[in-house]
Amino acid sequence: MYDAAILAESSSDWVKAVKKWKECVNETLKQTEECRAQCVMMSQVIPEEPDTVQGLYERAADLSLSLLSCKQMCVTLVSTRPGRVSAVEDFLPLQLEHLHIAQFKAGDLKGAVETLRSLLLFYPTDSDSLSNLELYTQTVEVNTEAQETGPIRALQEKRLLYFGMANLDFKFSDPDLWTPEDIVPESLRETWRLNGTNRVVLDGVLSQSECDRVMQLATVAASMGDGYRGRRSPHTPHEKFEGLTVLRALQLAQDGLVNQSDARLLHEIGETVKVLMDSYFRSHSVLYFAYTHLVCRSAIPGHQEGRSDLSHPVHVDNCILEPETRQCWREAPAFTHRDLSAVLYLNDDFEGGDFFFADRDAKTVTAMVKPKCGRLVGFTSGPVNPHGVTAVTAGRRCALALWFTTEKQHRDMEREEAEELWAADGKSVVKEEKGEGESALKSARSGRSQGKERSKDRERVTGRRDEL
Repeated sequence: MYDAAILAESSSDWVKAVKKWKECVNETLKQTEECRAQCVMMSQVIPEEPDTVQGLYERAADLSLSLLSCKQMCVTLVSTRPGRVSAVEDFLPLQLEHLHIAQFKAGDLKGAVETLRSLLLFYPTDSDSLSNLELYTQTVEVNTEAQETGPIRALQEKRLLYFGMANLDFKFSDPDLWTPEDIVPESLRETWRLNGTNRVVLDGVLSQSECDRVMQLATVAASMGDGYRGRRSPHTPHEKFEGLTVLRALQLAQDGLVNQSDARLLHEIGETVKVLMDSYFRSHSVLYFAYTHLVCRSAIPGHQEGRSDLSHPVHVDNCILEPETRQCWREAPAFTHRDLSAVLYLNDDFEGGDFFFADRDAKTVTAMVKPKCGRLVGFTSGPVNPHGVTAVTAGRRCALALWFTTEKQHRDMEREEAEELWAADGKSVVKEEKGEGESALKSARSGRSQGKERSKDRERVTGRRDEL
């Protein structure tokens, strides 16, 4: 149904698009209500727990909050497409946005006004929507009565859930991007800006000695003129970067230029990151490596004065970000098959080079991550997570960048070639080596973080690499 609406829209059949988008909205609302009803049916009486330290009231509160959390998460369940890892962000507002455009194009201005008012329930201060509404008032007769400031039922549930988080140590991840900040208790706001299901930051994924070994691997590759041959960065003339894949690391090891164990460590680290990403994002589909590479970016001495650019401009990993319209187009040359992205940092002895998440305008920074050895940043690859890297103004910044896909045809064939070469040498692959010394990577620790976004979903096939 959703794809049919997109198809009608892309062929400029606006009358049909209006019909299909209305069907989408109605079906989304219907499935959401059915899901919420199941939450009620699954709720149970307060269980007898004689050994627990919780009193009756605490257990009753926990049960009530769990019911509300279940109802809230229906938004995620309904908006997750079959076979995908993550939900379509802002699913209902996104459909309303499409419906509004289709109604305007079809000449149904009264319908467009009604839909726009519905959209404003979620984003009451959106400047584009308010400007459009102002234009409509000059063309058609518009009801000027005051509207509610948000979906009342959902907001009431959120208030209770955030109260539980602040006072009862209840765990809740808000699935909505439109949640107004003023309903979040002051004590939770900083965490709320960073937390969620779309991003994660984990520390302790690597030890210092493991970081040093991989850094040495990158240094040897750079000295050999390997990888990307130390060329200038395509994003800025003030930096150069080197890159190294797992396959090339293995080839260097076979030539005796690096230790075989270090090349295998690079491969094993990727496997560990994959497990962490799969576990955190609760993928219901098999995850494949889409691409992996070790990349170092270095400041060019004498080229840093008066610098105001970024090391890597704000972008999205699986669609083309259009900051002017705040849209993100899933079409070539974007890597549309990417589902999850990860960056594992190896060092912090440089200046600048902070990773940051941004709003769709590519200007407003929503969260900042400072690199250090063993720190992993993981996030969904879609338009909810525009991101970039601040300028590296001194030193050399190294990280392992990884992307994952649920589409088997887009798996990383270079990585598989490396595994086949190891097998041909009579050596087992990494998965059988867990527990041996330092190569058995430790469990990661730390917190979670999130960003905000809405997107269009025009899909097509893409190219190969990117660097973070």
